[in-house]
This record gives sequence, structure tokens and C-alpha cells, in this order.
Amino acid sequence: MRYYLRNPKTKTISAATLVPPALQQDTELYGRINKMCVQRETMRDRLKTQAKTDDLSCIGSVLSAIQAYLSELHWYISYYESNQSEFKGMQNVEFIWKSAIVSRLHDKVNLSRPWFGTRGGAAGDSDGGAGAGGVGSSSGSRLLGGGSFKQRRTQSTSIYMELGFTLQALAVAKCMSAYSKVATLDTEVECETINAMTPGAKVISEEEGEQGVEALKRAAMELREAAGVFDYVIESILPKINHIRLGVPDLMPEVQYMLRYLSLADSDRLSVRVWLRTDKNQRKTPNTPANLLLGIQERYGKAYSQLRTLQGGEFRSVSADIQNYMRDGQLVILAQAMIYLAQVHSDGQKFGIAVGFMRDARELLSEVKKRNQSVHAKTADMLLSGPLEPLYSLYRRNNDTIGFETVPSSEDLRARLPSGRTLISKVIPHVPSSNM
Repeated sequence: MRYYLRNPKTKTISAATLVPPALQQDTELYGRINKMCVQRETMRDRLKTQAKTDDLSCIGSVLSAIQAYLSELHWYISYYESNQSEFKGMQNVEFIWKSAIVSRLHDKVNLSRPWFGTRGGAAGDSDGGAGAGGVGSSSGSRLLGGGSFKQRRTQSTSIYMELGFTLQALAVAKCMSAYSKVATLDTEVECETINAMTPGAKVISEEEGEQGVEALKRAAMELREAAGVFDYVIESILPKINHIRLGVPDLMPEVQYMLRYLSLADSDRLSVRVWLRTDKNQRKTPNTPANLLLGIQERYGKAYSQLRTLQGGEFRSVSADIQNYMRDGQLVILAQAMIYLAQVHSDGQKFGIAVGFMRDARELLSEVKKRNQSVHAKTADMLLSGPLEPLYSLYRRNNDTIGFETVPSSEDLRARLPSGRTLISKVIPHVPSSNM
């Protein structure tokens, strides 16, 4: 399944620039810092390689490289915090990262400089070394669902910005790893939502079903872990860099909350699919998946609300793929919920309402299907080409021959939508590790 974010990327840092002046002759310390920089370079190379492709088969190696560097980075920060006097007079170091979420501002927003900061905002994809600032001071890749454009970069002398972007890279890689498990089992399209409603339907063989359920569970867990990383950034990192004006909005609270909500919403989508495959009574209780899906849609809405709180230039700079993912995701999930609600009302002999919900579901899915670049376009097409049309014809026929009811307007049907059910997925807290 295609992912809507890209990997953040970074530039090379020399070990010599990270050694405190008073300890330049400490070979043991230098060796430890050099080891950290070697691991950082491995991470940088793998992030750069992964950012060039839609193929997620090697995302595990990206994850392991990020985790190895993070462990050493936590050690270095702990050493810095305990020995700040030794870092006085240190040659300044610039940490440079390229955004995971920002489009080309000059082309799409017609700005000569980003609204959200003059400190370190620059465009470009060339690789290179670090510039100048002091540790801890305050001083393109292809988007998987969209087109190609350069990633915008930012820089700072703060070691906490370095930690924040590395953690974001970890969270994004966890999300990508989750999607790689879904894609491996060819469950990109959530056809279970429709097939489970059709008597006698067999979505998948029993053996494949068991394998699919376990993969979906693992993928959902990784998304919950990613949400935990975003939470950790919000609670533990952002307060330490809120005085720094960065050139991209990646480490703004609104963006981190948005990514947290999306990770949990996608985890819930997978959990609902597990339920559809494992609950033998689900055909008898279509109101349950309807309420679950409405709850997921609400979480998507919260994510989009967080994005909308950004200032005009910041909001417009966020890649269209992210915005489309939330918009089309809401539409597809709402359509799925309406299909189940149509069954609920058909079973209750309310044929006019059943026809109305089916009509609106078709319209929503058709709208998404038209956007070929949308991550959700294939899902919409699969739902439309499945049993949706036969069911819609059945409900219309029942109303024309039995019910003779007026079909409510879309506005009336929206007013009838029940509240979403309490969501399944909870954040798995991120616990940083350090090789002390």
C-alpha cells in the first residue's frame, strides 16, 4: 500500500565537529562519537535510497539504521547535558534536515521565503556537509502517492532539533513498515467491507486468512508505535526547540498531532479489517462496523483540523498528497460506513433510507475514483466494482415494490449518522534506548 509521506533526509556530520574542545585528545570519547557518526551516515544513506522509491521491501534496514543511531544520539545528548561546561567555545555545528511533508514553496505558493520561519529555510536536494552554530544552541524524492519535487530543508545548531527529526524519521519508517506488511498480503483494497456483507462470500482462504490477520495485527501495532513516537516528540522534544524558527513545519505541534491522529486512524482501519475476518457474527451486526468506521472518520477529521490550524503559508506548503490522503480517506471511510448503514436500515424495513445511504456512498466513491493520483483511488474503484451495484439495485427494487418510501436528501441522511464508536487503537508509548 502506498504511503502518503516521504522519508526526511539529512546531510553528513563530521565526528571532529562534535568533540568538545577540551577533550580533543580523549581517544575513547572521540572513538565513541566517531562510531555515532558512522551510524548516522548509514542512516543517512538508507534514508536517501528509500526516498527514491515506492518499494518498501527494504524498510526494515532503514528502521534498524535509525534505531542504531538513535541509541548513540541519546547517549551523546546525555553526555552533553551532564558536561555542558566542556562544550563552551566549541566550533559551531549545523544539523541539516529535509522535510517529510513540505512541497516546493516557490512553485506552489509563490513565496520568496516561507512564512513560518526565516531561520534555516532553504530549498535543494544536493548532498553536502555541515555548516556552522554549537551543539544545543538556539541560534525529493518521489512522493509515494503523487509527483516528484524537491524536499525543502531546514537547519539549526540545536542537538534537540537533530533528535526531533531523527525521531520523526523513525516514526515514518514504522508507518512504512506497517504498509509494507499490508502490501505483501495484497490487502491494499479493503474489499472485506463489501464482501463481508454478501451472504456466502469468501474473501480469502482459511490459511491465507490466518496469515493475513496476523500481518494486519502486526501492521496495526507498528502504527500505534509510530503514534507513540509522535507523542514523545510532542511531549519531550518540542518544548526544547520552541524558541527556534525552523524553515519547515515538520516539528510544529500541529503537524505532530496530525501525524499521530493519522497513525492511529490507519491502525483502526486495519483493526476493523481484522474484526471483519475473525468475527463470525459480523454479518448479523452491520451497525458495529458502521459505528467503528464513523469513529475512524472522526479521527481523520481531527487530523485535518490540526493541519488547518497552521497559518496560511504553512498550510499551503504541506504536500498535496498528505492533504488528499486525509480528504479522500474521510470520503472512503464515510462511504464504507454508509454501506453498512444501508444494510442496517434495509434489515429494519426502512427501504428509502437504505437507498439514500447507498446512493450517497456511490457518489462519494465515484468522486475519489476520479482522482487517479489519490492513494485511495484504487480502494474506491474496488468498492464500486464489487457487490455495491447489485446491493444498490436490490435496495431500490425493494423500495419500489415493497416500501414505497421517499428517499431522504443527503443533508437529512448526514443528520441521521450515529456517533462514532470508541476507537480501538491506543498509543504504544515510545521508550528511548541508550547505550550508556
